[in-house]
Amino acid sequence: MFKTLKSGLLTFVALLIFVSILAPVNAQAMIRDTTARVEDGFLVFESDDGDFMWYWDARIYLDLAGYKEDKNSLSNGFMVRRARWAMKTVMRKYWYAEVDFDFAEEKTELKDAYISYRGLFGGTGHLRVGNFRQPFGLEENITSRNLMFLERSQGTDGFAVGRRMGLEFAKWSHNYRAAVSVFGADVEDFEKPDDETFSIAARVDFLPITEDQHILMVGASGSLRQTDFNTHKARFKTKPETNVADVRYVDTGNIGNVDKYSLFAGEVAYVNHRFFAMSEYMATTVNRKDFSGDPDPMALDDLNFGGGYVYAAFFLTDDTHPFDMMSMEPGRVNPSSKNGAWELMARYSTVDMDDETIDEDLTEHLYGGSSSLTFGVKYYPNSNVNIYMNYGMVDNNENATGKDGSMVGDDDFQYFQMRFLAYF
Repeated sequence: MFKTLKSGLLTFVALLIFVSILAPVNAQAMIRDTTARVEDGFLVFESDDGDFMWYWDARIYLDLAGYKEDKNSLSNGFMVRRARWAMKTVMRKYWYAEVDFDFAEEKTELKDAYISYRGLFGGTGHLRVGNFRQPFGLEENITSRNLMFLERSQGTDGFAVGRRMGLEFAKWSHNYRAAVSVFGADVEDFEKPDDETFSIAARVDFLPITEDQHILMVGASGSLRQTDFNTHKARFKTKPETNVADVRYVDTGNIGNVDKYSLFAGEVAYVNHRFFAMSEYMATTVNRKDFSGDPDPMALDDLNFGGGYVYAAFFLTDDTHPFDMMSMEPGRVNPSSKNGAWELMARYSTVDMDDETIDEDLTEHLYGGSSSLTFGVKYYPNSNVNIYMNYGMVDNNENATGKDGSMVGDDDFQYFQMRFLAYF
């Protein structure tokens, strides 16, 4: 069945490319007057009839951090966290395509690369195919330029599906959005030792309150995943919400004998003019079995991990967080004053990858846990520049020793970090 799905998906990709790029068109129809304008901080070129539009999306993230160490050595420093360049285009009103690269850390990495048709249900639905963030989780699906803190929460980052090659169907309105997808591996996974496996994900959100500058959103996500390319291995890892010191205290390494694993997420977001709050929880159950072929297979317990966060923010200036109904995520802040906008924020997060179940061979599954408290100040000089300042306190438990156990557990450290972000 999976081979049939894969063949069908590749055929669909080829058909979309053929229709949107190679289909013959009247040469006269391609000669159109074009105007330039600024929209949401971007320079946009658009045909006068609105059928064609294209723009660049470039971003620079410059981070610096200093650490108050406890038991492990951490590297203070300055880095280019992201250097992104994307081309985005609308073709014949309803067709949309995007390609997005990251050039940070002296390497090139493909991020988004997809084509979508946005004309379903009179423009309130889409079908897209390619490499993109799958519909699972809230913070994971917020573009990095609109994140409240420098890094996504350690409580959910280790469980989010992220970008994968897949096919997605979505429908939205003024008070709900629903999406479902089937997907395989990340487009960066070029080595394929076996047939690619396919998994599914779905996310649904409702808005009981949709007043001007007053919004309440609640939602849930679910995903059923197989291991990529039938490796029967899965890995869950998360960073302690700072990236200059590239460390992972909580990391399961490759868990073997994995049959499949299911994930669930619940989310809520609330905006009331200057006040903004958001919370999310994710949990996973890893189903395991003995693939050795032994006629008397060893009993293997299922593993259960989870994590979440809650944060609140308040503008000192007369500003608010807009909400994008099409993607169900907070949008770009456009300061109401020429002096910019100031915001205070705080976040608590926790992750638990310890499971005290014991297999027949007396193997315990203790991969560590951590909690973090972060305070932040954010300054928006204008709608294209953000300046972040975060102070965090991390409390790791005794099992948080990294993938190979080379780090010292029970490490409680602190950090101060800043980011200078420009997008255009």
